[in-house]
Formats: sequence, structure tokens, C-alpha cells
Amino acid sequence: SCYSSTLPLADRGDDIRSNEAATTTVPILPAREPLSSFIEDSKDQFSLMSWNILLPNSQDNWWCHKQYSSNVAMDKRQWEHRQSLIKERLLHSAADIVCIQEADGDTFDADFAFMKDNGYDHVLHKKFRFRCATFFLKDKFMLDREAHKDRTLVTSLKSTATDRVLHIVNCHLSGGAAPERRLRQVHDGLQQIQKYINALELDLTKQIKFKRPSPKLIAKAEKALDEYKSAGIVVAGDFNSDGNTAVRKLLVEGGVEPEWREPQYPKLVLTSKERTHSFGSFVDAAELAYGGNVCDGDYSEAIPLVDGTRPATYVVPNLASLLFLPVAEQKGAPRTQFGRQIARGMAEMLNLNDWCAQELDRAFDLVDLDGNGSIDDEEILSLLEDVYVSTFGGQIEQERNNFFNGFGKGSSDGLTKDQFVARLQALQQDVEGERKAFGLARGLGLQKLSTTEMEGIFERIDLDGNGLLDEDEFQQLLETAYVAIYGGEIEKKRVEFFKAFKKDDEHDIRELTKEQFTERLLALHQELDGGRKGSELAEVRTEADVRKMIERFTPLLRHSLDEVFSQFSGNDETLTEEEVNRFLIKTNGELGRGGTFRHVAAILEKKNELQDTPAELTREDWYGIFARELSEGKWWQVVFDLEVCGSSVRASHTSSSGDQFYQGWLDYIYFAKMSCVGVQDALTDSERSKVYSDGDALPNEWHPSDHLPVSGIFSWE
Repeated sequence: SCYSSTLPLADRGDDIRSNEAATTTVPILPAREPLSSFIEDSKDQFSLMSWNILLPNSQDNWWCHKQYSSNVAMDKRQWEHRQSLIKERLLHSAADIVCIQEADGDTFDADFAFMKDNGYDHVLHKKFRFRCATFFLKDKFMLDREAHKDRTLVTSLKSTATDRVLHIVNCHLSGGAAPERRLRQVHDGLQQIQKYINALELDLTKQIKFKRPSPKLIAKAEKALDEYKSAGIVVAGDFNSDGNTAVRKLLVEGGVEPEWREPQYPKLVLTSKERTHSFGSFVDAAELAYGGNVCDGDYSEAIPLVDGTRPATYVVPNLASLLFLPVAEQKGAPRTQFGRQIARGMAEMLNLNDWCAQELDRAFDLVDLDGNGSIDDEEILSLLEDVYVSTFGGQIEQERNNFFNGFGKGSSDGLTKDQFVARLQALQQDVEGERKAFGLARGLGLQKLSTTEMEGIFERIDLDGNGLLDEDEFQQLLETAYVAIYGGEIEKKRVEFFKAFKKDDEHDIRELTKEQFTERLLALHQELDGGRKGSELAEVRTEADVRKMIERFTPLLRHSLDEVFSQFSGNDETLTEEEVNRFLIKTNGELGRGGTFRHVAAILEKKNELQDTPAELTREDWYGIFARELSEGKWWQVVFDLEVCGSSVRASHTSSSGDQFYQGWLDYIYFAKMSCVGVQDALTDSERSKVYSDGDALPNEWHPSDHLPVSGIFSWE
């Protein structure tokens, strides 16, 4: 069930979904009005806005303009115009605190100089391409602490008027099929606040236990601890998900159990241990105002926006019906045989973040251990073993700690032989323990774990020969055990990695070329990210997959592709390298940019290896380039590229279409230990009409992002 965050936990039922669900509501404040105009008590109240602004394209991020509809003039898509809209909105809102997502670290100072000029200080996340930044008015708040976590920025601000503390977790959570990562990211942010409190408690204890305790220092430590314990907490930003998510469950209910699953990912394990926090129940500010909690299908793109309905925060063109023929819902196996958890582990092991050509080349070199220019099955097996150890690293670390617990002071330097044997015997007392014990035995090449055998292998594990088994030695043993436990799965995935490239007349395939290895990694990329929000993808990893994707093209898409092909082709049958380069420069501005360039280069390179004459692209090759782009979720880019070449792809996409938009409820402000005074609407009536009546999807001439800001007024309890 998905509980309403506006009711006490004891009063929550399984079917709380309507406006009547909330026993307490707050006013919906009109859009585009200064938030400061709604504050009645400047000491105890503050305003906060959170907004994913869409990555600035002032120097880099050249592709941002492709996300706009074709009717938007090009100068309205450039940073100068976008920045003016962002500046006007932020400064006019006069929010005390502004949480930004998708700031660019390289151009941040110039992009947001206007905030500094208008009295704001800030903290910018130190990592990532898409960064969080938290601004605050210097005359109202001062920075006390900051922490830069995985896609969250934790700041602790202190009121200049009252010394009250406010903790803010500014989020831009991972996108795509990564619910377990989103859960961990928010949990880590909350844990950082708990660490601050624990450190202050420790400091107070030390002050009290001094031989000559200072009443003044004790009082100071008590005050600091009380400020942090009673502090308000805000978790705000782009959650990249909506509905009954683990992040919502953690915030509203206080914890997520290992057996709990998100409805959208019923087979995906979200956490190996219960994740909890100690800050009470968080409340979704928009739920408080609109009475809807976007859980279990309360909202979707099929429901129009009407008065009293919780507004979507992400409204973009729904291009599915233009590009693809309907496909029956597929049940059973996932898009790849790896599963998202292992696919993500492989991406992290190979340090694949942007999945650009340079990263893919580096990944190939990392796996090609013998440097012979191809990847053999032993190299894939080694990679998969490392991935399994990395993926289950948290479990390995926990089991290592558990293995050493319970032996008192003597275990700090390691375990004796007797203690080691006792621990192995204890593992056999439960079913899961038997599995781990079997893994240990198999990893050591043993038939069974008898007492005699266990005593005999101690010397083999005690690598330094000091008579004690330390944690590093046991870490190596556990890693070996996990490879043994999952050996069958690893072998299955090794075979699967090669299977897609097997020809009909081949019994087995033992090596992959660089091109084949890259193609397999890109299939994993699609498994992980799922492209841009709202896209429905099919995996493309082989030429057969490309053909299946092409078969799903709508007549409209085929017509547009043919139209542009003929425009650049001299003979209407093929495209020379010079002709296709003209297309790439027309769409991307220069050669070397984007997925289309990468796919074209790969096809031409492969053809040039097989023939002496200069390679040319056939019409089928041309279709394949766009099939690969669409499989990566770049629907908006494909439409732009065709339209900029003169094809009217969206001409039939009228405002009367029932599925005109994909809507998402992705941006939130959750709060705890505070009260909400009001939530501001993101659109005026006129702007709402432009979107839902006139079909002016985001981003557009008057709104510079695909996300809408979320804002509210809050008060310390």
C-alpha cells in the first residue's frame, strides 16, 4: 500500500487517494507572485523553491536546443534567452532558499552571477556533470555545514535571526531503472544529518567527562546538539520517479525492508538490509496542498489536468505514437539477461558514466587484459567475477563484520584457529548460512566442511602466517566464496554475453571484436538508463534487433526518413560519406558530435574493412542509424534532426490528441519537524492554457526547462 503523508501513521489506510484523504490542507498560492509576499513572520517562516533548470548550454551541452518543439525560434533556445528567463523567475520569486538541479560546474559562476549580485550565497556540489546547487539569502541564513554525497547535496543552514537550524537535502536522483540507487542516495543524505548529530552527542559526552569540565563549554555543546536535534529537515529536488517508490516509503514511513518491492520493479531487490531514519514521518508538501499522493496509478499521462488535480512537474511531448507502431506488452524476461543490478555493477566497474566513445574505448582496454585487440571468454569471465564481488560488496562487508563480531577484545587483531572453526560451524546452522558455507568450501576446493578440514585450511587462509585470520584475509576468502556461490549465474551470463553474436553455422563463439564489445555495452546502457524520461524502449544489440526496431517504425517516420535521405543523396539510392557528413553538420553543427555521428562512423568503418571502394550508406543503413538512436531514448533528438532538415514530423500532432504529452510528477519538497504554510502553483492560468490548450510543451519560448519549479512557505515548529 501507499500511505498518505498527510495523516498520522496510525490513521493511514490502504486506499487513501482523494482530496478527502488529507485532514490538514494548506493554501495553493498563485504562481509568479513573490514568495516573500506570503510570509507573515519573517523570523519563524521561510520560503523555498526547487527547480531542475535543464542543463545550461552557455558553453557546452550543445544538444539542449533539440529538446524544444520546432515552432520555437532558435534564438529562444540559446542560453542568453534561457538565462534571462531563469533569472527573472528566480529573482521575482524572492525565495529565501533556492535548490537548483542540473547546474554546470564549469560555467556556474557566470551562469548564476545574478544570484550573488542579489544577496545570495551558495553551495555547489563538487562532483558530477549535472550538479545540485543550494542558494540562500545571506541576510537570512548562514552556512553551518555541507556534505557532497552521491547526487545529493546536504547543507545545514542557521537562521541569522533565531539560530534555528535547517537541514536541506538537495537531490537530483539517478534516472532510469535504478530504484535501489535512488533509495540509497536519499538514505545516505539523511544519514549524513544523523552523523552530524552523533558527532555533537560525542562532543557533549567528552565535555562532561573531562577531569575539569567547563560549564561554559558544556552549555555550548548542549546548545549545539539541541539545535541540530530540533532542526527542520527538507528533502527537495528532482527524484526522477513518481508513484509508490522506495524513496517515498523511506521518507513517509521511516524505513524500507529488504523484502519490499516497488510496483514498477517487482523483481528488483532494493536493499539487502532494512534502511531507516530517525527523523519521524516526512510530509509531501504538494500532497498537503492538492490532496493527491501520485501513488499506485493515481496520476498518469491519460488524466488531463483539471482544477484540484495535483499538477505535473514534467510536461514534454509524447512522441511514441508518431514514431512507433503499438507493440503488445511483453512479459517474462527483461530486456537483457543481465538484470539491472549486474548491468549497473558492470557500468561502475568500467567507469562508464557518459557512455561516450572515449569511455567505451577505455572500457575495452580495461577488459582486454592480454592486449590482443579482442575480448575472449576468460576475460569476460574475469570481468563478471569482479562485477559480482563489486555488486555484492555491501553484503560482503557486512558478512565480514558479522564474522568477526562476538569474540570480545581478542578479535580486534584477528581470529584464532578455534574461533575460525567455530564461526564456520555456526554458518551451517541456517539455510542461508549453509549456502555461504558451501561457497566457502567450493572456493577452497573442499568436498565438505568437516572439523578436520576446517582446521587444515586455516593455514592456507592465514596468508601472513601469524596464527590469526585478519579481516583482509577473510575479505579475500569471502570474495572467492561469492564467486563460487554465483558461479552458475556468472557462467550463464558469460555465455549470454557472446550468444548474441553467434552465427547460425557456429557452435560457439569465444572472442568479441572491439565493435561487438562496444555494441554489448551500449545494450547495457539502454538497460540502465532507459533513455529520457517517459520513453518506452526496445533493446538493440544486434543487426536482428535493429531490423525488429525498424519494423516498428510508423509510416510517418519512414516517410520522414525517406524524405531526408533523398534530400542529401545524389542518386536517391545511397549516401556517400560526404553526403552523410552534410547531414551531420546540418543537425549537430559540426562533425564528431552525437550518437548519429558515432553510428554512421561505425557502419562506414565496418564497410570499408570489407571493400576497396569508398563505403556508402544504403537506405536500410540509414534506418538503422535512427533505430539505434531511438533505442537509446533519444526520441526528441530524432524528431529534431528530421524537422531541421525540413520534414514535418509533428504536423499531425494536434492539440486535440489525447496522448499529446507525457506528464511526470518528478519534483518534490518533503519536510519534517516543520509545518507548511502554503504551496505555490507553478503555472498561471494563462500559462496552463498555453500548455494544455495550445499544446505548448516544455521547454518553450517562455519556460526554459522541461521541469516546472516547486515552491512553498514553511515554518519551524
